[in-house]
Amino acid sequence: MLRAAFSRAMNIVRTEGPLSLLRHAVGFGAILASPFYRRLDVYLYRHRLVERDASAYLPRLDSYELRVVESNEQAGQLVAEGFEDFRELFLFSGRNLARGAVAFCVYVDKRLAHVGWVALDEKAKAYVDSVPFRVAFDKGEACTGGSHTFARYRGKGLMVYGYYVRLEYLRVKGFTASRNSVEVHNVPSHRAHAKFSPEIIGIGRHRRILGWSRWKESPFPDGPAIGMPPPSDE
Repeated sequence: MLRAAFSRAMNIVRTEGPLSLLRHAVGFGAILASPFYRRLDVYLYRHRLVERDASAYLPRLDSYELRVVESNEQAGQLVAEGFEDFRELFLFSGRNLARGAVAFCVYVDKRLAHVGWVALDEKAKAYVDSVPFRVAFDKGEACTGGSHTFARYRGKGLMVYGYYVRLEYLRVKGFTASRNSVEVHNVPSHRAHAKFSPEIIGIGRHRRILGWSRWKESPFPDGPAIGMPPPSDE
C-alpha cells in the first residue's frame, strides 16, 4: 500500500506539478488507511447494454488512440510500440491484468490521458471495484470501475468516452448489464454516467475498522432513479 501511494504521488508530481500533490493529500491518507478504516457511501448503478450512437460520446480532442489491454503481454507490446506504460503510473495495474481485469487506455501522442477498467468475472471484480456490492456475473452482468483522467486532459469528455467504449465492449461480448458504484458526492462522475440514462438502484454503505466490516445496501423508497441520483441526505 505504501508503494502504491508513493508511486501515485510521484506520478502526480511528474504530470501535474508539486502543488497538485497538496490537493491530493486527503486521498493519499484514505489510501494508506483503507486496510484499517473505511467510511464510504456510494450510489449503486446498473447500465443496460444497448447499441448507442458512438458520435454522441466522442472526446473533444484532435487526435487520440484507444487501446484495450487484456493481459500483461499486451501491455508489454504497447510499451514496445512507444506508448507510456500505465503499469508504472498505477502500481497495481499488472496485478489487475493478471487477475483477469481489462484496461481501457486512451493515449494522446502516446502519453496516457485516461484509463478505466472492466471485470468480466467475480475474481477480477475485487481489483476493479473493491466496494462489496454483488454483481450477477452468472446472469450476464459485468463490472466497471477504476476510471482516471489526467489533469491536463480533463474537461475533454474522456470519462464519457471511456464509459462508452467499455459498455460497448461488454455489449459485443454478450453481457446485458454493467454494474458499478460512485461515491455519493462525486458529482462529475454522476454527470458523466447520466449521459447513458443508467438505473441507480440504491445506496450502499461500507464501514470497516480493523478486522470488523459491515456492508449495507438500501433501495430508494420510490424505486430506482434514472440518470442522476436523488440528492444526498448527508
